Amino acid sequence: MAQVLTQATRAPANRPNGRGRTPDGLAGVGFVQWIVAALLVGSGVVHFALAAPHFGEATALGAGFLLAGWAQIGLAVAVVLRPSRAVLSAIIVVSAACIAAWAVSRTSGLPFGAGAGHSENVTVVDGMTVAMEGAAIALTALLFSSVVRRYRASSPALVIVFGILMITSALIASPSARAHGGAAHVDAAVSGAAGATAHDHAALSGQEISASASSVGAPADTATTAHAHDIAAEATPDVPLDPATRAQLADQLTIARQVALQFPTAASAEAAGYHQVGGYFPGTGAHYVGRNLTNGVFDASKPLALLYDGTSPTSQIVGVMYYSLGATAPEGFAGPNDHWHRHSNACTRGATVLSRPDSDITQEQCTALGGNFTTTTGWMVHAWVVPSWESPLGVFSHENPNLLCGDGTLNTDTVGRCQGT
Repeated sequence: MAQVLTQATRAPANRPNGRGRTPDGLAGVGFVQWIVAALLVGSGVVHFALAAPHFGEATALGAGFLLAGWAQIGLAVAVVLRPSRAVLSAIIVVSAACIAAWAVSRTSGLPFGAGAGHSENVTVVDGMTVAMEGAAIALTALLFSSVVRRYRASSPALVIVFGILMITSALIASPSARAHGGAAHVDAAVSGAAGATAHDHAALSGQEISASASSVGAPADTATTAHAHDIAAEATPDVPLDPATRAQLADQLTIARQVALQFPTAASAEAAGYHQVGGYFPGTGAHYVGRNLTNGVFDASKPLALLYDGTSPTSQIVGVMYYSLGATAPEGFAGPNDHWHRHSNACTRGATVLSRPDSDITQEQCTALGGNFTTTTGWMVHAWVVPSWESPLGVFSHENPNLLCGDGTLNTDTVGRCQGT
């Protein structure tokens, strides 16, 4: 009889209690579990999407993104099927580790990769991903309570899950994600800037630099594939400035010069975390890239690249370059005379330019060369602010006629680089 009474006493526990809850083991997948799983899937998918471009910066970075993605997807499955204390603890640890790595990359900079020791800008994509990871930690902490785990999934839960996955899809497809790829492909974009020839823009010392066709058959005349209006804007004569604008511009150029003079040689730039991309090109110099992108707010003290007259440790600073990933050219320097420009069809592999920018190379041809293809780069402008290196074509001219190859000629290879420099 006691046994019958015991069974009878336990029997009601096998049915819902009327408040939307059932005991452990019978509740199916709970409300909070679904949301945590969706947050983990969202974060993991973003890490997968950005792994490839980060492999272009460093194998360790790409591998880290893949490992984070697999860990988060695996834990998403585990929290649905077996939400044990070990699984819940692992979710918190993995999510916290991802947030910590992100925080380091946005403050002191990671110790490896193309931008080692240099902080990155916060973007919508990584900001939202970190927010999802933070939410996953908070909700997972609640799951340690068996009461929370008993709440059944319902229509509101599924709406939230669907919303999280839609947000993830929007993040991956957003311009900010593509910028992450370009800023995860900043090297490719800047290499395109460094590799631009003067054929599209003007003559150097009265001579037109006519780069020969690249190894993939790019034509010598590239004006038809470059942005014609950007080129035309660069050729527009400077206009007079009013006193207030001139004073503001003077302050900005002074700041830009002060920044440039902090790194008198290429060796000093590398010691500060800048890295050389693309090689040396007559007219535009060698670009040593940091992580300062102009996205919305222009700051003369934060050029993306330092420009040098060669690639040896003793090469001298000659100017700076600013770069923006916005849809339109930034306000930039005071007045209308800083003509920002873009390039098309840039094909690079790491710091190597594989094809002359603004050529007719296709994405398929670039992929066959093992490169990363950029249809359109971000906006860029050079500022020739270093004493004795002022450009006779203007402080913001794309080319500086003073920058010739080491032998004093314009003899370049198939993508426009000086040979032996």
